[in-house]
Amino acid sequence: MRIPEETIGEIRRATDIVEYIGMFVKLKKRGKNYIGLCPFHSEKTPSFNVSADKGMYYCFGCHRGGDVIKFVMEWEKASYVEAIEILAERAGISIQRTDDKFQLASETETLFSVCSLAARFFYRSLNTEEGRFAYEYFRARGFSEKTITTFGLGYSPRGWEALIQHAAQEGIKTEVLEKVGLIRRREDGTAYDTFRGRAMFPIFSSTGRVVAFGARKLYEDDPLGKYINSPETVIYQKSRILYGLSQAKEAIRERDAVVLVEGYADLISVFQSGTRNIVASSGTALTSEQIQLIARYTKNIVLVYDADVAGTAAMMRGVDLILEGGLDVRIIQLPEGDDPDSFVRKNGGEAFEELLKKAVTFVDFKAAAFQREGKFETPEGRAEAVRALVQTIAIIKDPLKRSFFIKDVAEKYRLYESTLYAELEKYMKNIPERFRSSFIPSSVQQMKESVAAKGVPANETPFDEKELLAVALEDPENMIPFIFTYLQPSELSHADASEVARLLVEEFDTNGKIDVNHLLSKAPSDEVRQLIADVTFSRYQLGSRWDEVGARVSDERIWEQAGDVIKRLKRKMLEKEREENQQQLKDASLNREDTLPFLQRHKEITQKLNELEKFRFLRTPKEQ
Repeated sequence: MRIPEETIGEIRRATDIVEYIGMFVKLKKRGKNYIGLCPFHSEKTPSFNVSADKGMYYCFGCHRGGDVIKFVMEWEKASYVEAIEILAERAGISIQRTDDKFQLASETETLFSVCSLAARFFYRSLNTEEGRFAYEYFRARGFSEKTITTFGLGYSPRGWEALIQHAAQEGIKTEVLEKVGLIRRREDGTAYDTFRGRAMFPIFSSTGRVVAFGARKLYEDDPLGKYINSPETVIYQKSRILYGLSQAKEAIRERDAVVLVEGYADLISVFQSGTRNIVASSGTALTSEQIQLIARYTKNIVLVYDADVAGTAAMMRGVDLILEGGLDVRIIQLPEGDDPDSFVRKNGGEAFEELLKKAVTFVDFKAAAFQREGKFETPEGRAEAVRALVQTIAIIKDPLKRSFFIKDVAEKYRLYESTLYAELEKYMKNIPERFRSSFIPSSVQQMKESVAAKGVPANETPFDEKELLAVALEDPENMIPFIFTYLQPSELSHADASEVARLLVEEFDTNGKIDVNHLLSKAPSDEVRQLIADVTFSRYQLGSRWDEVGARVSDERIWEQAGDVIKRLKRKMLEKEREENQQQLKDASLNREDTLPFLQRHKEITQKLNELEKFRFLRTPKEQ
């Protein structure tokens, strides 16, 4: 049935869009708006904007935007009606539907409802005579009543149709249960419960909705594995879910770190002991989607795995994936024979927290693993081990962090940094461009050579980039939030221009205004100071386009000027990228390699260029 417009308006007014989106995205105030990393696509620099005044959000990277209802639809993969219901429940607003048009709940919402019903059924089954055995199992694992309730732990009766019969009483057909993996079918088509006689662990989405189940074997005559899980469904893709995130996300934000373990019991025991910022990969290999999910809450991960060969191998793979995702990682090495569950039960929560304080870097962890394998007993083995460490360092996006890790390895193994940098360069060439950033030059001359390699003379700042900085300095309060929403300082090709842009953003974010004298005092070199002076005092002579705009802040054409220069710079970047892609396409063709990725990339770049020409900036003078 239809939801009245008055109710929808009330729900919108009751929901602070900044507060709501802030539960899933780390937001930082910039000017009148808030910015953060987009939750809908992977990015290193923030292009996701939220406006409290307008009640809107917009990402300048993937171009998704809308009001808070649209955000819920995108985030939860929900329908319009479902999104309203989610917000209404949060705001404590009762929805009274009108009877003029009947509307069935969507399939997605039905599946969520069925999973919730099953979770309640399993939870209540703990209090039955049969379920007492499962309850005692949980208590024997050390789980308190509060913990059992917090994680919704339950029991699936041994009968073949216990859940089917309960669902039938609620008017739910077996076809719906089948869609979320709660039943299976025999060859003759008859249905039976998937989970029978097992300890049940509901799996929640990040917003607290049950999407699937893990089930632990309790009886010796159960022929299936120790753990079985729900299959992937419309509402559950295991590569995109982290067990316990719903319960842990606030603690993750508070501590700005997450502890990552492998299993359900590991997580629950550690959580109960007092370390609440903990999630589990649910026994599967860590995925890039899970890392991206973690990145919404923190950039710091502490890995905890069993101290066995399989655990070490999994850790190695996980470390590389985390670094590739742009996050920082440290590792806990548990005592031999322990897992997080057994360690906490034997030693307590305080001992686990002490262990967290002793977490080591990936360099120390991998070096210790190579040491156990005997790699350092021969020159050949040492070379192989050091190369493996450098290969992992090459994955790191941040050039400053790379330089520190290189220095660490050089000191640890008494090697020249230059030798390691030469090795590093070999591996950097094999990393996709999107995961690469240039080395930190060791001198101004190297910086100039690096810039010149991009096709820009080292001693000359491109006209468009000088013009951009001049516009930013002309009206900092309006222009800096506007320009650097669409363009990142690192995207400027000239090193000095990029540094001035970075200083402008930093100064504005810190003080809310620009003091040129303060800016000059923070400049790292004479070249940067000279550029600041140039664009400050000669901005009225930058060319015919600037003359058309004029020098007055009140002149509304400054917005058009800013948009024009942003477009010109973006166009040059895309054209350069297309040129490089064309060369890679030619090379691949000559080497008889797969050319499809380069053809697809050419199509994507061309599409972006076309979109750029049609793009209209959201911020206009009339909106001010």
